[in-house]
Amino acid sequence: MQWVKVPLILFAVLALVALFRNRQRVELRAGSRILAIVLAAAAIASIADPGIMQRAAELLGVGRGTDLLLYILVVVFTLTSLGLYFRIRESDQRVRKLARALAIERALREEGDDPELAPVDSTEPRRVQPPGE
Repeated sequence: MQWVKVPLILFAVLALVALFRNRQRVELRAGSRILAIVLAAAAIASIADPGIMQRAAELLGVGRGTDLLLYILVVVFTLTSLGLYFRIRESDQRVRKLARALAIERALREEGDDPELAPVDSTEPRRVQPPGE
């Protein structure tokens, strides 16, 4: 076994562990987890035995194993970029809605139409009335 294979395999395993240890990421769906496991297993197998990629390329009609790997990486990169784009777009929409709501609330406070939305004096503590009073 060549010495470079050990850190590469360790990196693949650590990347998979880091992906699954982050429990705050709810948006990592089951399909994404299965795909991550499959990709990590394929990476480890192809690092351990580079001939696997060549045999897979021959089965799929691709000239070389490195070409197949490049094609796979292009697809994974494209899917990752699209996922990130849609996540950022959704986040921008949330921020836009929040900014609108804050602007409307501020405008209502400045008009003084609603006593509950009266301007807040920063020098005086604000008394919050419970509902029904």
